[in-house]
Amino acid sequence: MKKKYSIYYLLHFFFIAGLTYAQETEPIVLGERFSFSSEILGEDRPFLVYLPEDYDPEGNPVSVMYLLDGQGHFHHTTGIVSFLRRQNRIPDLMVVAIPNTRDRTHDLTPLIQLDSSAKTGFPTAGGADKMLSFLKDELIPEIESNYNTSNYRILVGHSFGGLFSVNALLKEPELFNAHISISPSMWWDQQHLVSQMDSALTTWDSLEVFYYMTMGNEGGSMLGGAMKLAALFEEKSPEGFQWDFKVLKEETHGSIPHRSTYNGLEAIFEEWHDADLEELYVLGGLQTIEDHYRSLSRKFGVQMELGESEINSLGYDLMGRGADQSAIEVFLENIRRFPKSWNVYDSAGEAYMKIGNDEKAIEYYKKSLELNPVNRNGIKMLEEMDVLVDPMQNKIKLSDEEISSIVGTYRDDQLGEVQVSKNHNVLNVSAPGLPVQELHAFPNNIFALTPADVIISMVYDSDGEVDGIEVQMGIGQKQFVQKVD
Repeated sequence: MKKKYSIYYLLHFFFIAGLTYAQETEPIVLGERFSFSSEILGEDRPFLVYLPEDYDPEGNPVSVMYLLDGQGHFHHTTGIVSFLRRQNRIPDLMVVAIPNTRDRTHDLTPLIQLDSSAKTGFPTAGGADKMLSFLKDELIPEIESNYNTSNYRILVGHSFGGLFSVNALLKEPELFNAHISISPSMWWDQQHLVSQMDSALTTWDSLEVFYYMTMGNEGGSMLGGAMKLAALFEEKSPEGFQWDFKVLKEETHGSIPHRSTYNGLEAIFEEWHDADLEELYVLGGLQTIEDHYRSLSRKFGVQMELGESEINSLGYDLMGRGADQSAIEVFLENIRRFPKSWNVYDSAGEAYMKIGNDEKAIEYYKKSLELNPVNRNGIKMLEEMDVLVDPMQNKIKLSDEEISSIVGTYRDDQLGEVQVSKNHNVLNVSAPGLPVQELHAFPNNIFALTPADVIISMVYDSDGEVDGIEVQMGIGQKQFVQKVD
């Protein structure tokens, strides 16, 4: 398949200074537009691609959402996906949006078999099976051969697109792992798909699919057909089949896609973001939690690991209900897994301090300060145990060559330009809208910004020159800021 590429720009932001535009502008790109010739459909078919911010062709694979009526839903849907990912409510998700071309009704509706009068109103209807073959045999292989994708696929369709989703579940039940069927037009052909689904459900022994369906403030055979379908799912669901049906009375047929997509993704990936780690720990310790994560990794086709933040939160949950020894075991395990994190030692120190073991508490708080000399909590807790600490006692002096390599301009999308400069014997860091910070060097490539009390480290290139700064943003989170000058 020969692809024709063109950048798909949706928004341009211009930075204004006074009454004039800045000299340099940069478009904000939400995705790319492609096209290839489909033998099945006999025409060139466009598609739009959105990739998650941290997409890596060689890294963790991404799940794929196939979005019908793509030209109308690409913008708001990619916003939902980006937001939910940043909140860690879903894994990395790629969006492939399929715009309509000549005849939407033809492409999305099944053949009319019962309602002869509908053939007059919809003379071109009936191409849904061919469109499904296009997805299965052409578009999906095209995407999976060009991108680092997992084996988890989601189909999203609204109105006739929701009808198409029901037909896809019926004809190719294992093609998609999950569906978001939004106000499906179940009135179509005298609700014939409902009766077809009734027959099909009795033949499926098992089916690992999640089907999420919604309806707005719509009544008649539209709502009736969806309710009948939900009743069939309730009565005859095969093993492994999960489903949910929501009536969103506050939404119209036109407004319902946005909320349905958001809620549907949260429902599909509920296990991803809503695991009760404390309950799992009580059942079988960290091993049970790891087994749960491995199960999710297999299900969604991505690598999901138990991170520092999750273990740390578990430890504090256990402390909160008085299980202090269990909390200490969890914190010590976090130290074993993340020995370069100052926070894991700080947490262990707090747990030992709570049970009255000051000797151990002092040991771990001091280790925390070695990795983060400006850890104010550690300094305060040590003072409460009559141990006075000078946070700058291990500060080191940099050579002129080291200082020269660090001084310069760094750039970040959120902070803008960050300047590191030398003022007499002090390194200063400045960024737009933020107070000037002093940069202090410590052993093992540890730097502290004061008075913000932020820890950073330098990232070096193959020649030993500073290539950027790595900022500790939170528990187990770091942000890279590139040096540009």
